[in-house]
Amino acid sequence: MEHANLEHLAACPICGATPTLLGSPIRDYSISQELFHLVDCASCGFRFTNPRPYQGGLEKYYNSPSYISHSNTKTSLQDKLYHIARRIGLRRKFNLIKAQQPFGRVLDVGCGTGEFLSYLLGRGYLVSGVEPNLHAREQAIANYSISVVPALEQVAGTENFQVVTLWHVLEHVPDLRATFKRLFALLADHGLLVIAVPDRESWDASYYRDQWAAWDVPRHFSHFRKKDVERLLHEHGFELITVRRMWMDALYISMLSEAYRGTSKPVALLKGALIGSWSNLVSAFTGRPTSSSLFIARKGKP
Repeated sequence: MEHANLEHLAACPICGATPTLLGSPIRDYSISQELFHLVDCASCGFRFTNPRPYQGGLEKYYNSPSYISHSNTKTSLQDKLYHIARRIGLRRKFNLIKAQQPFGRVLDVGCGTGEFLSYLLGRGYLVSGVEPNLHAREQAIANYSISVVPALEQVAGTENFQVVTLWHVLEHVPDLRATFKRLFALLADHGLLVIAVPDRESWDASYYRDQWAAWDVPRHFSHFRKKDVERLLHEHGFELITVRRMWMDALYISMLSEAYRGTSKPVALLKGALIGSWSNLVSAFTGRPTSSSLFIARKGKP
């Protein structure tokens, strides 16, 4: 399927080398059913969606009840499982941040409907958010009375945050290097940076191949490996503290992937849980990453 108004990248977003086209296209199973291509950099191996929609043409790929982080729907069993997992995740995210930074100001980039910021606010943190989607942003402001702006560039340059988080956001940003420079500028000295991204080197990614739900084209511009994120952190002045596995993600991603394969909903939930659990076991015993990886770093010296 041909697309209008697509942006063609002539060089790798990380190293600047010329990319090489991969063989098979990836379908947007979630919303549009359109096909998009992934390319690998011939020099560093970084994988990214190319061509991709311009920023002005992205809205139609997000505005759907099926995009749950923006809509907050609870209609299907899958939606309800997502909300259960999110409630568990809120506590885990809070405990992770509290262990590294027990107080201060937090900026959540891609805050969605604001549940995580509300959770932190109720535990003594000062919070702000960035959320491009108008509907999600309005929900966050109306429901929790928190400050949320549409873009990272609109966060005042005078702000200093002790913590900045990007929970499954970095893969959506169009300019990786500009984003890391901005994050560095907004963080206070030794400030904490938390990044969670899908990891294409996970076992379930290789199992589901082009139907792996975490490709999520064209919303995901970048498709990371551990080495890609580590490179970006190092080159932009951050000191990596640790990389952690995200065990719950494999279950949810595998359930979605099974649905993309045409598996009936009850079977997709059961089979997805089994495949996701196996992927986690492979990770635990081989050192391979889980469906998503979590990077915790601190701002170093400029």
